[in-house]
Amino acid sequence: MNFINERRYGAIRIVTVLACVAWALLAAGIQAFAAAPFSFVAIGDTRTEPYLTGGMEQAEVMGKALKERYHNKPVRLFFDSTGLELARAEIQEHSAILTLYYRDGWPRTIVKDGSGWPRVMMRDSGRKWVCDRIVSTINRGAADPANGALFVIHGGDIPVFGFQGATLDESPYWQLFDDELLSRLPPPGKSLGLPGRILAAVGNHETWYDEKISGLLTAMPWLKALGLSDNRRIYSVSFRNCRFIFLDAGGSKTGIYGEAWTSDYPDFGAQMAFLTNELNAAKTTGADHVFIVYHKPSFVKVGHDPLPMDQNPHTVIKEFAKDLNIVVFNSHTHTTEHYLVDGVNYLVLGAGGAPQAFDLTANPSPEAELYWKGQDRVEEYNYLQVTVDGPNIKGIIHRFRPTDTMKPLSVMEVFEK
Repeated sequence: MNFINERRYGAIRIVTVLACVAWALLAAGIQAFAAAPFSFVAIGDTRTEPYLTGGMEQAEVMGKALKERYHNKPVRLFFDSTGLELARAEIQEHSAILTLYYRDGWPRTIVKDGSGWPRVMMRDSGRKWVCDRIVSTINRGAADPANGALFVIHGGDIPVFGFQGATLDESPYWQLFDDELLSRLPPPGKSLGLPGRILAAVGNHETWYDEKISGLLTAMPWLKALGLSDNRRIYSVSFRNCRFIFLDAGGSKTGIYGEAWTSDYPDFGAQMAFLTNELNAAKTTGADHVFIVYHKPSFVKVGHDPLPMDQNPHTVIKEFAKDLNIVVFNSHTHTTEHYLVDGVNYLVLGAGGAPQAFDLTANPSPEAELYWKGQDRVEEYNYLQVTVDGPNIKGIIHRFRPTDTMKPLSVMEVFEK
């Protein structure tokens, strides 16, 4: 009897030891997975300009779409020799002419001529280069996380508007984005720990003729699982001891001019309370990094004015800078800029393919800009790849400059603390 009990208890001890070993190995594996370096891509403003299919018989409708897009500015249309396809459209913008060169319904090149010196503002080869490179790095990362990025952060402005259809099934702009980027990414899989490969903030163009953001919600339905809805356009995600926080700066509002935080989903005060709670949680849990994404920039020098300080998340963010490593991604202005303000890195990532901004805004931020550093700006399309390794972070901007014939492709490291 004693012999039987000893064998039984011995077996129990062996099973217990094995279970402890297995649990320790599992815990170590989970810890190693959580601590493993990873990369992601950040972009913004990948939209194009109006899609206009048809020929001379559709001229009236084309003119209507262009006037809607360009706020009733004078429009002239020119067709090919057959009259069956639009060749170019000219928009009178103050003292300049904006010419959109079309092929197969899409604007391929946009040129602005204000003083006899034409300047390319957009070429679709730039957007396609950005999408192709992102698809490549995400596919490499899916196969081997050490060899590429795992997911994409988008700062908003994917469609032009919902004037010609809002949802993925109806919108030529969402279908273009799906064809060029979304559908080419690998499925997330359970190992990723995210419901989709792209996490996006709501831009002002997502809401133009699409008040319910049905385009964004049908193109990226997994965002609903993270808390995004038409009446609550903020959410957060925790990923490998980093926190990603998405806010909604809002679209255009009748009677409100200039840059302002116009969202009602929820309003600015409620969003800042949400942001404060998220940053406190990140501080409590000891997050390695916090990435905050909202469309309109806190600091910028060209294109659009920065957000006014009474409607600027920086007033909240700066209070946490001594305890957290925080990086902010904005877009909206179609350029690339970098600021280090109160210990926080701010990046304007607006060179994803939309018509580029070169002119100084009426009220530029006085803070030092660290990307161009006062140099003349050139046509550039780019994306940022961020690599996180515990407390360490590295950001590389991959860029395509079509007018630099001898060196069209280059990289630049960013992030300062």
